[in-house]
Amino acid sequence: MDAVIRCWPALPQARIAPEIYGHFSEHVGRCIYEGIWVGNSRGIPNQNGIRLDVLAALKHLRVPGIRWPGGCFADDYHWKDGIGPPKSRSQTVNLWWRQVEPNTFGTDEFLHFCEALGTTPYICANVGTGSPREARDWVEYCNFSGDSSLAELRAGNGHKRPYSVKHWGVGNENWGCGGNFTGREYAKEYIRFATYMRAMSPDIELYACGASFGDYRNPIQNDWNREFCNELRRHDMVDHITLHRYFSRGSARGFSESEYYALFADVLALERDLELTDAVLREYFPDRFVGIAVDEWGAWHPEAVTENGLEQPGTLRDALLAATVLHVFNRWAHRVSMANLAQTVNVLQCLMVTERSRMFLTPTYHIFDMMRPHGGAQLLMLQTEGPTYEAHAVGIKNKKPVPLLDVTASMSGKKIHLTVVNKSLTESIEAHIDIREETVAAVSGKLLHAEDPRTVNSFKTPSRIAARRIRPTFNEEEPSHTFPPNSFTALTFTLK
Repeated sequence: MDAVIRCWPALPQARIAPEIYGHFSEHVGRCIYEGIWVGNSRGIPNQNGIRLDVLAALKHLRVPGIRWPGGCFADDYHWKDGIGPPKSRSQTVNLWWRQVEPNTFGTDEFLHFCEALGTTPYICANVGTGSPREARDWVEYCNFSGDSSLAELRAGNGHKRPYSVKHWGVGNENWGCGGNFTGREYAKEYIRFATYMRAMSPDIELYACGASFGDYRNPIQNDWNREFCNELRRHDMVDHITLHRYFSRGSARGFSESEYYALFADVLALERDLELTDAVLREYFPDRFVGIAVDEWGAWHPEAVTENGLEQPGTLRDALLAATVLHVFNRWAHRVSMANLAQTVNVLQCLMVTERSRMFLTPTYHIFDMMRPHGGAQLLMLQTEGPTYEAHAVGIKNKKPVPLLDVTASMSGKKIHLTVVNKSLTESIEAHIDIREETVAAVSGKLLHAEDPRTVNSFKTPSRIAARRIRPTFNEEEPSHTFPPNSFTALTFTLK
């Protein structure tokens, strides 16, 4: 099969926000406890309770941001339970994920983790069972630089300087586990919370809970963004609106050929989510920018249930899905301001899996590593012609054509970063690559590939799927590259 990829370096588009490549760490299963935090365990190398192997792997990715503490957990989390001497902290119930919460990993531990990682924290405040005063006090504890009781409390807990947390979510899924509000009811709560949080720290950015379109026929979801934005149009209080989207077709490894292809077709539903959200934002906020933050996304297979802490195998198919979704975010760089994969360690579509002192990286980890150059680069105008297949995307009535080659391109300095997913299960695709009006001096690349998309890494074979360097042959007269089936390729073109 043949294809054509054209890109125009002279026509740069929006800057791709590095925050698009962020992650999410909720108090569920083994994500926090054992995955990130091991306390004073002597059997697992750690830095002040934080696992060193996880820390090193995330540092390598230059993770731009991490969302915490949830998720559904956030709207039943009271931050004062998680500060002060660990032995004096109360042990509470993790309501939604049916486990005991020891509260040994709280605000200071999370922010120390972010400092050690060199990443930006994104904290989600409790609207469901909390109060504006509790959220306002949390902002004061984290950000206030003067002499107040909460600032002194922070200093007594080991951090005299303000943490200066910039990104704050005002609740999570408040149409569901965050309180079962309507859009209008949530808007009134949001205004109360935002008023006091921003008054305490005027420079913070606030993230409002937006609709997540699990079912396009659900009237509450369809009306949510309009009801919310109608109430907020008179207030300059919202900087971003959130969107969640999970993907599932078949089981993690027991999927059929049709389910394999349908999973990628479902990315069309995400694009529709973005279109619907964007349309409302353009209608209600025509004169200012409000970003879309997809602060929960990823594969959620039937194996991941509350009883096992939402754990599932991480396959090559999952990795290719991640790349396809990240391509969507790149293409929507003009509106998508942040995204957070669910979740960082052990849970759902994680980057790494731990067991006591051992750890291995999932195929999805390598996708984020290979796509790092896009963060902060300029999106390029791109055109792809090639084979397609037709499939039903979840929630969309008619079949839609889905390209077998999914491509995005960006530019930084004299380098063009081209990333390509070949979704075909069986066929290599040779693509003519036309970089318009420029001359290529050199090309390098990496490939993530296995014969079977069900392939996983494990403690026995931790590098069965890992990125390997390739040396593409690039003839300026007939520039082309062959992309293997079920593969992800990252090419870097250095221009003269």
